[in-house]
Amino acid sequence: MVRRIGWRKLLLGLVIAIVVAGIGVAVATVVTYHEATKIDRTNPRVVLDEYLRAAVVKKDSVGVDLYSCADASGLEPVNVLRTELDRRQAEFGVDIEVSWGAIDTTDNGAAKTATVSLSITARNEGKVESRSREEWQFTLRDEDGWRVCSANKVVVPTPSPSDSPSSLA
Repeated sequence: MVRRIGWRKLLLGLVIAIVVAGIGVAVATVVTYHEATKIDRTNPRVVLDEYLRAAVVKKDSVGVDLYSCADASGLEPVNVLRTELDRRQAEFGVDIEVSWGAIDTTDNGAAKTATVSLSITARNEGKVESRSREEWQFTLRDEDGWRVCSANKVVVPTPSPSDSPSSLA
């Protein structure tokens, strides 16, 4: 009888060890998954890139919210742009693609100002119908990580005609 109790204790100890190890593996898996899928808001350029992707490419309101400030009223110009692109796409029967290149940032006290050039291309059956560029300026603030707070289309002045050499004589 003494021998049976020893085997039972050994078996119970083994089962407890397996359960504890299983819980440890489950916790490690959850922590690793959380770290791998965590939203990175440490770099303002990355945040603006992800915001633009959500706002003007994917039209993903959840993604927009992840990268927007609590007060997102300053982002209305981006909503107007997206609405206008959707309207043109429907009206002219074209596919409109928006892309951008380098994002330049400057410190502005507690905020950062980012400037980016948006390239807007309209395609009809794969053929480019029109192409334009727009300069945009965004303000980002650190609200538990960088977030996009406002956007404005930069009006680029058109060059005025210069005096020709013959008119100066």
